[in-house]
Amino acid sequence: MTSEANTEEVFSKVTDSPVPRYICRRVPDGEPNWKEAEAAVLADVVTGEAPRYRTQVQACWSERTLYLRFECEDERVVSPYTKRDDPLFEADVVECFIQPGEDGAAYYEFNISPHNIVFDSRIVCEPGKEKLFQPEWDARQLRTTVTYVAEPKRLLVYEAAIAFEDLERAPQPGDCWRINWFRIDEGEDGIRTFDAWSPTGAVNFHVPERFGRFIFEA
Repeated sequence: MTSEANTEEVFSKVTDSPVPRYICRRVPDGEPNWKEAEAAVLADVVTGEAPRYRTQVQACWSERTLYLRFECEDERVVSPYTKRDDPLFEADVVECFIQPGEDGAAYYEFNISPHNIVFDSRIVCEPGKEKLFQPEWDARQLRTTVTYVAEPKRLLVYEAAIAFEDLERAPQPGDCWRINWFRIDEGEDGIRTFDAWSPTGAVNFHVPERFGRFIFEA
């Protein structure tokens, strides 16, 4: 079998698989509970295989806010960026893509660098039209932190609080939104890896039909 055929087989296997599902626990406003939150583990965005470094993501929600926590094994930080909306995706970064509802014509992108620099954008994706990227859009109430943990493993812990007001829509208990989580990391060998909660079959994160189903628990 040729390399091209192998690539097509992997792509088909990944894209034909059902997207994952996450049950997001409800918490009092301002009180994320990571001990009780389900952990989702990222995989290689192309093949769906286990990556070099483990990344897990947790989420919970309150009436006003979506809380996220990325826990990333990491041996080397690569990120030269210092300003909001710099191209963080060209270096080490974690990312969250959010499409409110299941039939929305837009989704939101949130990137956080290891130095707690943020890139945020709104993407319009109307049927039959090319995606319209709006990096000038800002989530004005967004709050983020990045913490380095040395023991027992070297970890970077990213946390974000995203106000539903910034997303122009608040969920109701039982609602299903579409979400995907990603990580880009450069190892000590200089090789970049691309990981996703719901693999897309290609090094392309902007694939809304592969976003996982995200259920807001009552």
